[in-house]
Amino acid sequence: MSVVPKQPDAPMTRRGHLKLFDGFRLEMGEDGVHLADSAQRLLAYLTIQGPSPRTVVAGTLWGEVSEERALASLRTTVWRINHVVPGLVTGEHRQLALASFISADVTEFVHRVTARPTDAGTGSEALPNLRIRELLPGWYEDWVVFERDRLRQLHLHALEAAATALCTGGEYAAALDAALAAVRGDPLRESARRAVILVHLAEGNLVEAHREYQRFRTLLVGELGVEPSGRLTTLVTERNGDRRHGAPAPTVPAPLFDRLGGGEYNSVVQGPYGPEDPSPADFGRGLPAPGLRLRGMQTPP
Repeated sequence: MSVVPKQPDAPMTRRGHLKLFDGFRLEMGEDGVHLADSAQRLLAYLTIQGPSPRTVVAGTLWGEVSEERALASLRTTVWRINHVVPGLVTGEHRQLALASFISADVTEFVHRVTARPTDAGTGSEALPNLRIRELLPGWYEDWVVFERDRLRQLHLHALEAAATALCTGGEYAAALDAALAAVRGDPLRESARRAVILVHLAEGNLVEAHREYQRFRTLLVGELGVEPSGRLTTLVTERNGDRRHGAPAPTVPAPLFDRLGGGEYNSVVQGPYGPEDPSPADFGRGLPAPGLRLRGMQTPP
């Protein structure tokens, strides 16, 4: 449905909302506004980039033609937009901008995830809504791709921060859900994996923390041929139940899992053997059945 003003110069009194997540949609009140592709791109550009010089807008959106023709196309597009929604695009000092009566989901999301909290609460009720969809799917212009990646990074940071806040508040299930959402967004992102591991450690789930570390290490080595950072490895190692409080920092490889009955399995934990530790050859002697043993813990065969 198109919104047609009674007069081309009539002032716009209703509020409008521009949605760019999951596709372009302009709403004025309860009505959806149909616009041509060139008009959609102009409004999306001004939403993402903010007030911009006419020459820059024309060169970006109509870069395949001469500057004169690009500026002419820009003037035509602005006229058509303002004919449908009066005053939607404003022009002052050779710059174009969206009218103040238009809000946008993109700018609202950025404000939510970057604004400082107004109170000290860390519960889930104090956290912003972090659910978003893809920005303008099917649009491949450079300025869209760059903004899409910027929003993705902001989203991941917000999820990790939410996981930390929820974990601090003891809401471990919600914290783990936020951390795993960050991992889904970028499986190779170490800070996201660290958030998951920290939740497991906060709950005392040492085995789950080691499993998550090992999954990440296997993926990282397979995809990029590199190991996790020493910071992440140390985090997991220092929480190993086999190490004493105040023990020295890891120096040499030592097995995390040992196959009972002899043999090393998934050697990922760093740390020297202590004087009271058994040697690798002694692991599993006298135990009744084969299986896997996390140092100081028993898992089913």
